[in-house]
Amino acid sequence: PQVRELSPGSVVEGPDWTVRTGEAQHVQPYLHCLAYRIDTEEGSVCYSGDSGGRSEQIIRLAAGCDILIHMVHFLSGSEPTEVYRQVCGNHIDTAYIAREAGVKILVLSHVLEQIDQPGVRERIVREMAAIYKGTIIWGEDLMEIPLRGAAPAKME
Repeated sequence: PQVRELSPGSVVEGPDWTVRTGEAQHVQPYLHCLAYRIDTEEGSVCYSGDSGGRSEQIIRLAAGCDILIHMVHFLSGSEPTEVYRQVCGNHIDTAYIAREAGVKILVLSHVLEQIDQPGVRERIVREMAAIYKGTIIWGEDLMEIPLRGAAPAKME
């Protein structure tokens, strides 16, 4: 196989797709993390990876995407430190990122067990929906979300 190392700002193109990379805000300088945006004729998906905080890099990379998959590690205000918030994020930061990027669907991923609980999930989505007006989906393993066609129902 041919291996090509990517860095923020890399672009890889195929016959009917383009992948762009951006910097993911996560425990620098210990790790070099990337976020990815895939554009096709069917639509666009941005995956933030383990990016936290209010990341301008993710907002720029995800601008206008159909789907943004973003880590939600903490309930806002429950992060152990401000530094931890900047590298792991919370639900309110993620809602602002989705709103500012203008994405259609926000999929919450990399969720810690402490917030993946009945009642807490609904609170998180309700509070996020007050900021971000698109569709919010609580991501689950093996979930499939179509780029074209009807968007999944909004979680209330």
